[in-house]
Amino acid sequence: MHVAEQAAGQSVRRVLSEDILTIAEARAEIARVTGRRCRPDKATMTRWIQRGVGEGDAKVKLEAIRLGRQWFTSRQSITRFIEARSK
Repeated sequence: MHVAEQAAGQSVRRVLSEDILTIAEARAEIARVTGRRCRPDKATMTRWIQRGVGEGDAKVKLEAIRLGRQWFTSRQSITRFIEARSK
């Protein structure tokens, strides 16, 4: 198994063991946590998951899993994402 596959498997297990959220729920959670009225767009959330934010070593992705056509993340993944972006 490749290192990337192992990391992906660990990420899936971690997200599944946490407080799972749909993307719609995650958008509301981010607005609640950050104290903002507006929620990130669904396309923005998907971009954070697939491509991440930042450049090079500073690039951060929102951990998530995909089941069928739907993405899921977790409250804890959102917290890690925000903390990493705040450094």
